[in-house]
Amino acid sequence: MFRSRINHLIRAYPSLNLRIEVHRDQHKALALLPGLRYDDISYTGQPDLQRLMNIMGRVEHASMYDTNHSFLDYQSLSHKGIGSYAKGLIMEIRRHFYETTTPKSPMQVSLKLTGMMDTMYTIRTSATFGGRQKASIMIKSCNALVHRESGLTEQIPEWWRHKFLRLLPTIPDNYRPIEPPNCVGKTFSHHVVVPLRDTDTSGRTRHPSYVRYFTDNISIAANRNFYPALSNMLHDYYTMRISVLHFSPSVWGDSLIVETFQDLENELKLHCFVSKGGHIKWYGCLEFYEIMFEPEVEPFPYMLNYHERKGS
Repeated sequence: MFRSRINHLIRAYPSLNLRIEVHRDQHKALALLPGLRYDDISYTGQPDLQRLMNIMGRVEHASMYDTNHSFLDYQSLSHKGIGSYAKGLIMEIRRHFYETTTPKSPMQVSLKLTGMMDTMYTIRTSATFGGRQKASIMIKSCNALVHRESGLTEQIPEWWRHKFLRLLPTIPDNYRPIEPPNCVGKTFSHHVVVPLRDTDTSGRTRHPSYVRYFTDNISIAANRNFYPALSNMLHDYYTMRISVLHFSPSVWGDSLIVETFQDLENELKLHCFVSKGGHIKWYGCLEFYEIMFEPEVEPFPYMLNYHERKGS
């Protein structure tokens, strides 16, 4: 079952001699990928952020189940019946990502343990494209430990804490999950049923799947002119930040209600609640950059206005 996470990544890139390196201290990992495929680029020319989040998450899982050195010594945790899940995460997208990222440009994903609390730990995941020295996408995730059989929250084991505490940065990045807004505006909602492909090996719906429900809802709402400020030029806006928070799991076959609404103070910020039976399962927040116009291009010859030539 665990091996399937690495196999999934390999099948996604059949031409790749997959390379995942885990540091001998097991607190860092690095993966090299051939880059985005054409299917990862939408018809608007923008990279699919849900797919990117999925790829980066797959790399993290694959490195945790590495047979030589598992990232964060996850193999030992698993043998003791302890699992983990991402309680919340923040995905930051730099502006230059939209200007330089193209299909087939090499992709490098790096992972690093950055903080540790009583029951949770934080990981910073970064992705660089096309040989750039600076990361184009950065994800800060807050992960919780749970007992696999009971599903109850687990304290971080002392042996695990002592092994990694000395390897943390000088200033630990103890990221806390975001807080949903207290006020809810006018919402646009639709129903979805969780398919099997949207769940992980533990049966829980994954964050990238929720993000897809979120963005699909925004697209439908914009098409129906629900967001007047964004409807006509929605695809001219680039995503700056995605913040998500997990409350309780949903599983394969669950019928969910996805509700989105615009922030009351910032029209470039959208919120989303996913619920089942009146209970909130997941929250997300999406923030856009200010509008970014396409660069000026030379018109086609048949669009040029030529002056008529007078007879000699």
